[in-house]
Amino acid sequence: MRSGVIIDKKYTEAILKWMSVEENLEKYLTLEPPHEGGRVIARPNVDLKPQDLIDGGFPFDEFFELRNIILKTFDIPLDLPIDDNYGFMLASFYKGHSTHMHKDPNVCADGPDESKYEKVDDIYQIKDKIHCRFNIQIQKPESGGNPINDGEEIYVEENEPWIVLAGLYEHGSSRIDGDRNRLMCSFGHYIPVELATEKGWYR
Repeated sequence: MRSGVIIDKKYTEAILKWMSVEENLEKYLTLEPPHEGGRVIARPNVDLKPQDLIDGGFPFDEFFELRNIILKTFDIPLDLPIDDNYGFMLASFYKGHSTHMHKDPNVCADGPDESKYEKVDDIYQIKDKIHCRFNIQIQKPESGGNPINDGEEIYVEENEPWIVLAGLYEHGSSRIDGDRNRLMCSFGHYIPVELATEKGWYR
């Protein structure tokens, strides 16, 4: 679900400057999921302010302010619980990459804090909350990289936030072409079912 709002680049320029340094991406984006096609590297749980990112000069203040702006764009409370699995993420997607269709857990299943793991029969079951991700591409590729949500490819502009009800719908992204990588910030929260219903996002 796209917002139709373009965030002023003054709110993303510090993050983009840091992520435009390939050395930063290779050193600090430590997760490389086994996706088909082109390469993707990511850093989950940035909300925990890991020491190596602090030492690496990552612009946390601007990153958290960007999150606030995006949630306000969708008229969402800022105190929502953060997703325990991946939290807030950085990601860089390269030529040839496409994200396979998938859903994300609605409970803590593989996050960094094992004490929060929930033993359930189905990690995608919906009880009182839905894993929701608030995403923004701060750099678009030359072609492709569009989000696909519940079977529908959605065109979003650079710096235009969009929502994925990641624990409800299958989602992914289209194949990237060209040498310009796709740089994305993704903010994961648990949305109460009551709020999602009120917004018309869940029925």
